[in-house]
Amino acid sequence: MVFFQNQKSMKKIITLFSLVCVSYVFGQNIQVQNMANYLRNKNYEKAKEAADLAAEHESTKTSSKMWMYRGNVYKAIYSDTSQKVRDIDAMAEEKALDAYSNCFKYDDSKIYSDPKGEYNVKGGFVSAASATKRKARIYTELKEYEKSLYCYDLLEKALPYDFDQGLKRQNITQEKIMFEKFEMYKAAANKEKTKEYANKLIDIKYKDPKIYTDMVKLSLLDKDTAAALDYITKGKILFEDNMNLIGTEIDIYIARKQTNILKDKLKAAIEIAPDNEILYAVLGQVCEKTGDVAGAEKAYLSAVELKPEFETVNYNLGAMYFNQAVEYNKKYNDLPPKETAKAKEYETKVKENFTKALPFLIKAFEINPDPAYKQRIYQAYLRLGEREKALEYK
Repeated sequence: MVFFQNQKSMKKIITLFSLVCVSYVFGQNIQVQNMANYLRNKNYEKAKEAADLAAEHESTKTSSKMWMYRGNVYKAIYSDTSQKVRDIDAMAEEKALDAYSNCFKYDDSKIYSDPKGEYNVKGGFVSAASATKRKARIYTELKEYEKSLYCYDLLEKALPYDFDQGLKRQNITQEKIMFEKFEMYKAAANKEKTKEYANKLIDIKYKDPKIYTDMVKLSLLDKDTAAALDYITKGKILFEDNMNLIGTEIDIYIARKQTNILKDKLKAAIEIAPDNEILYAVLGQVCEKTGDVAGAEKAYLSAVELKPEFETVNYNLGAMYFNQAVEYNKKYNDLPPKETAKAKEYETKVKENFTKALPFLIKAFEINPDPAYKQRIYQAYLRLGEREKALEYK
C-alpha cells in the first residue's frame, strides 16, 4: 500500500515539474511574441527588454525566429530619427547585425534567407552590416580600438550568410575588412598587428598603394631600410608608376650613397624596355637629386616624348628649369656692377630657363589644375615681363 502511495506522489511531482517547465518555456516564448508586439507599437524600451531576456534563455537562444525579431528591434532603435530612441542602446547596430547573423546560423529550414519567403531578413541584415561598418570607422576615429575591432569581427562573422552578395555590393568583403583592420591597427600604433595585416594584404595582392607606402614609412621610422626597400620592390610590381614609392626608393639610395647602383639598374632596365616612360622618369629624378641636371633633362624629355600627358614629369621638368632660372637670377643679383658681361650672360640664362619652364608647367596644369603649378606659371610670366599672361594665372 505504501509503495502505491509513493508511486502516486512521484507521479504528482513529475507532473508538477513538467508543468512548471512547460510554463517557463512558454513564458520565454511569450517574450518572443512580446518583442513583436512592443516593436509594432514602437515601445522600444520594452521591446529591448524582451529581446535581451529571450536571447539569454536556453529555450529560445537557438530560435531563428527570436533572433529575427531581436534584429528587427535593434534595427528599429538605431535607425530611428529620434536621438532619444537611439540612446536606448548605443550598440544597437552591432546587436542588430549579430542577431541577424544568428538568425541565419540557426535557420536549418532556410526560411529566413528565402527571398520569396514571408520572413526574409536580408534587407535588415545588409542594413545592419553597413551601419556596423560605419560604427567601426567612428570608433577608430575616437580611438576606441577594441570596439572597432569588435565591429570588424561581427562583419567577418556575417560574411558566410551573404547569400545574394548584398554585403559585397556594400563593399563589405573579407579583403576589405582585412584592409580596414590594417588601417585601424596603424591608427592604434600597433606595429606588430599593422605589419601582420599588411603582409596578409600583400599576399593576396590587395590593390591599394597605401599598404606599401605606409609600411615603407613605418620601416624607415624603425630605421630598417632593408625592409623599406623590400616593401618598395613589392609595391612597384602592382604600382610601377607610384611616385611616392619611387621617390622614397631614390632617397634611400641617396642616403646610402648608392645612387650609381640605382642609375645602373635603371639604365639596364631601359635597355630592355626602351618604351617605358616610368623608367626615364625615375632616372630623371635620380639625376636631378644628385645634381646631374643635364642627365635629368635628357631623361625627363624622353619620358614626356613617350607620354606627353605625364603630369609628374611635365611638372618636374618645368620646376627644374624654373629653379635654374631662380639660381641664375640670384647669381645676377650678387654680381658687382662692373661684371657687365657676366650680368648679361646670367640675364639671358634667367629668361631662357623661365621660357623653357613655361610649356611644361602649363601642360602639367592642364592635366591637373594644381594651385602650386598655377603659382609658378604666374611667377614665370611676371619674371619675363609678360604681365597680361601672368594675370591669366593669378
